[in-house]
Amino acid sequence: MKRVRWSSQILLGLLSVAITACAPKVTSSLPVGGSLPISLAVLPPDYSSDIPRERVDIVHEAIVQGLRNRNFLVAEASVMANLCSAPSCPERSEIARNYLIDGFVTVKLESFSRNNFIAGYYNQLQGTVSVTDTKDTPLISVAHTENESGGVLLQSGQLFQGIISQIRHSGDEVFDDLADKFAHKVVEKLPQPAASVSMTRSEAISLALTSATAQWSSPSTYTVCARGTPHSFAYLLLGTTRTPLREVSPGYYCRAFSSLVSNPQGGVEAIELRTAFGNSARQTISIPSAPPCALKERITPSEGERTEILCATVAGDDSTRSKGCSSSLPHCGVDRILVYQASNPAGPYQKVSEQRSASIRLPQANTVAILAIGKGDVSSQPVTVEAKK
Repeated sequence: MKRVRWSSQILLGLLSVAITACAPKVTSSLPVGGSLPISLAVLPPDYSSDIPRERVDIVHEAIVQGLRNRNFLVAEASVMANLCSAPSCPERSEIARNYLIDGFVTVKLESFSRNNFIAGYYNQLQGTVSVTDTKDTPLISVAHTENESGGVLLQSGQLFQGIISQIRHSGDEVFDDLADKFAHKVVEKLPQPAASVSMTRSEAISLALTSATAQWSSPSTYTVCARGTPHSFAYLLLGTTRTPLREVSPGYYCRAFSSLVSNPQGGVEAIELRTAFGNSARQTISIPSAPPCALKERITPSEGERTEILCATVAGDDSTRSKGCSSSLPHCGVDRILVYQASNPAGPYQKVSEQRSASIRLPQANTVAILAIGKGDVSSQPVTVEAKK
């Protein structure tokens, strides 16, 4: 019994030395009373350490939330993951210039250990959080080791509570607690941004979405476009699906979609614009349903000098809507039909008429071509038809 008691006392003494709390170590180049930039971006996680990826992500999320709680404007993690080619982010200068970011935060985790004894536990997380300006000049760094302990031996005789605590800390959820405590103690050592700077920068990242459109660009594709604040992120929302648009020029975002891309679940159809800091604006749109007519395979001879366009609504007339429709020939919409003629297939072609009917009167010519004009003046490919002589 004496040997067991003595071993327990030794273990308790060693643990007491090991868990002696150390305050975060701060290294700063800021002047006394100086403030940090208001708009920050936390660089992507570095997974090169032995700490599992999911635990590294937990610490990063805790740091981001802690910074936001201190009134910093922090760029979205997904934004940085897309813009940076590596954890060191060699694209920092361009990102800072385009996305109103004034400082970068690096989270470096050195170690995590979890130790469970018969009658106690001891867990430790060690790392450094550093802030630099847009030129990679160090501003401040905070190194900290966060630990947590408990159990029967370490609860001063509170046997029942000690056992409960030991069981609770034997699983992975212990890392959530350590990450929160680590982030809180590190972030609270950072100077807060000045109120005047915060107000100015908040106004600078205001977001505007001025227009949002979706219209046919060909018989098989429609184009979605938006205009708004440059260097933002634009998305087409269809139900639960979010698809990014491309910024083709400053503040102008577009992307072409196949006519097969639709919103089968119903629900929201909208364009969303987001800044790097997560604030957003949204406008609803209507995805065009009936594509412009591609006339090939739709033309069939009719009575006399006429030809018929199958399965089409022409100029709002639905009288022939269902005629000739099939799974391979879906319904389409036409605003008008243009008829051209030429002396031979090589041309030149001359416009003969503009008709608004599914039953087209053809001229008496050697070569006749027709094309359909749909909503938004989208035209089909011309199709040559047999003319009556």
